Amino acid sequence: MRTRVRVCLSVLISVACVAFAGRVMAESTAFGDNASAESAEAASPADQPAQQKPAASPGKVEDLLNLDIDQLAKVPVRSSGSTQTNLTSPSSQMSGNAADTGEASTTADLLKQAPSVSARRVSAITLDPRVRGYNSSELNATANGMNQLKARLDIDTLFSQIDPGIVENITVIDGPYTSLYGPGFAFMIADLLPAPRFETPQTHLSTNFVYGSNAQALYTRESALTGGKDWGACVSYGLRDGNDYRTGGPKGYLVPSRYQEWNAMAAVSFDLSPIARLEFNCLRTEMNDVELPGVAYDVQSSKNDQYNIEYIIQEDHKGPKQVVLQSWYTQTSYFGDASRASKQSSFYHAYLSESSWKYDPVNTAGMGGLDSLGVRGLRTFGEADSPQWTVGADYRRYSQHYLEQTTNPQGELAYGLLYGVPRAQMDDGGVLTDLMLPVSDTVTVNIGGRVDLCKASLDASDPIAAQTDDYTPRYGEPSSTLGMAYITTKKMLTDQTSLRAGVAFAMRSPDLTELYNYEAFVPQYRFGNTYNDGLSTLRPEKDLQFDLGLTHQSKKASYGIRAFGAIIHDYILPSPCYVDQVPKPQNATYLLGRNFAYFPADQRSDTYYNVTNADTCQANYVYVNIDEVAMLGGDLFGEYQVRDGFSVFGNMSYVYGVNNSPVSVEQPYPYYSTTSVLVPINHSDGLPGIYPLCGNVGIRFSEPTEDRWCIEFSCRMVRAQDHVAVTLSEIPAPGYTTFNAKAYYRVRKNVRVSLDIENLLNRAYTEPGSLAIIGPNGLATFVEEPGISALMGVEARF
Repeated sequence: MRTRVRVCLSVLISVACVAFAGRVMAESTAFGDNASAESAEAASPADQPAQQKPAASPGKVEDLLNLDIDQLAKVPVRSSGSTQTNLTSPSSQMSGNAADTGEASTTADLLKQAPSVSARRVSAITLDPRVRGYNSSELNATANGMNQLKARLDIDTLFSQIDPGIVENITVIDGPYTSLYGPGFAFMIADLLPAPRFETPQTHLSTNFVYGSNAQALYTRESALTGGKDWGACVSYGLRDGNDYRTGGPKGYLVPSRYQEWNAMAAVSFDLSPIARLEFNCLRTEMNDVELPGVAYDVQSSKNDQYNIEYIIQEDHKGPKQVVLQSWYTQTSYFGDASRASKQSSFYHAYLSESSWKYDPVNTAGMGGLDSLGVRGLRTFGEADSPQWTVGADYRRYSQHYLEQTTNPQGELAYGLLYGVPRAQMDDGGVLTDLMLPVSDTVTVNIGGRVDLCKASLDASDPIAAQTDDYTPRYGEPSSTLGMAYITTKKMLTDQTSLRAGVAFAMRSPDLTELYNYEAFVPQYRFGNTYNDGLSTLRPEKDLQFDLGLTHQSKKASYGIRAFGAIIHDYILPSPCYVDQVPKPQNATYLLGRNFAYFPADQRSDTYYNVTNADTCQANYVYVNIDEVAMLGGDLFGEYQVRDGFSVFGNMSYVYGVNNSPVSVEQPYPYYSTTSVLVPINHSDGLPGIYPLCGNVGIRFSEPTEDRWCIEFSCRMVRAQDHVAVTLSEIPAPGYTTFNAKAYYRVRKNVRVSLDIENLLNRAYTEPGSLAIIGPNGLATFVEEPGISALMGVEARF
């Protein structure tokens, strides 16, 4: 109710602002006008040693298009200085120039603009991103240098706490080609709205409101920016609210996917001297009543706070930042349960009722949190357009806990046990170096690396750890030394064409969930009733990657083609261990095609109870090290301007992943003893969670001189994914094709209206990786995506 009231109040503010903006003459100085852009000072990330672009205004808010039908409006990335302007490594950058190709209702959706990024939908406002074939545990995500982590895999994902409305710039580095942000196999770097600078004191406001017909989604955002020559401030406030969405096709049905969210951000910057400045920003995000289709429970409440302070020395705003000192702290807490009637009917009764309680109604509840703090210092030597050498050191601490319990109506715990992750922490300290070396006018080489010392520890008195004495070896406290090294090169073949190549080696330590999770429900291989066990003796992963790419950009055409290969040793993968029978054998179904053939035969109760491979079986996996996996793939993209105001565009990406050393996990009697045996499966297998071959094509018509209007038609094509992890009981996904249309019109220079129609033909389809639920007909199915929807928006800047 409170969120609805906030939405209504914000809508009234939006309407008032739009009415006022309509009176503003088109010639007046507007939010993002060129006059301001020429006089304002861009604030690129504090940790960027590369070139900082000249002064720019808070940014031109580009198109309000490409909106997800079941979600709120996609807010564009604004144009500003790039985080990675000088990168020679394979990377994708989304800025104001990319706004025409789509915007995002979640930051992970925004990331999907990059050809190498895919995402698994967890909720209407939460997506779990992948870069190429790297999963979220292998990714390093930062916002203004603050590490973004998962508090829980099924309810909290990378960037789920960062609303796209406050994102200024975002860069995806498709491999371990930067040492500035900590260990990782690929990097997603977001720059948030900066505190702007102006030659003379100025204040600019923007308002944004969008309504979506499918799910009755509401979105509104108010932003204010003010500043002078030596100071600046920015405040932004957003609200989101949506109901269940309806799937496509003639038999469309409502998917439980309600949500409420509000978020706020403030940024302040002021000069301490002509060359030194202090910058501070803070964020607050609250989510309430978020329904997670296919997950064990819904989120009743989630809160996230982030604080960041940076001290910067920069003699020339067009050059590198010579000194950066930064400290940050983030905190996430959440609570959820399965008490909703929609959860009980669509998931719980079929998948999680406890047979030991004779099918009494039961409820799963979870609560927990994650804290992160860090400090780092960077020192850069060298000027713009000359060799630049950056050295630095950083320290991070992650603290996590998660408690899950399942109770019957009498309040009794299932089997008398608690589940989850005991209170634990990971300490990571590292030193780094990065050398940007212009060898000649046409060749640039980037060499870098880092060394990290990681140490995991846990609270042995935590209720989860204290109750499981027989798990003592799994609750060890490992430490490891991690290394990273890379070399990339960029060769300008012509003024318009460049060739990029790179090779890198990186290591990453297992996270706290992989080390210490005790049978908490985690959506694994498309099923939300699977549960995983951690293993504290896991070894760090070791990744060797190669890249090669060619890009071209001219006035009429831009295109690129990239290829990569990676070999990962000691790959961390949940491997098959045990199968529980369905809670209600008489209701077992066999519609989804599960196959537990590679689970240990003596640990399969589904065969014992004569419900072999039933859809609703519960499967147990244990995190283990796989000797070797490999990935091979690439992407291509391009746009051609047929004539002024008419262009065609498209992109395509593909990743092939193979597990060369699949295993199952034998648990000697008694079950859950302190030892286990890895049983090799003597053939290769697909790597789980890999997105299939996919692509987009489209045409765009626009008014080229003043950007008064734009119309775009596009088609998205996804091939069936049949190369799956059979040994893990992963299920193939069918292919699909959808069509979309969008348009906008500028009523005035600073007022724009937009219309976006998604899934134009109202197709019924499921995304690869979608989770299993019980449909309204009582049969098991995978979550379908939204049907046709129109999103109507208005935006004003003044």
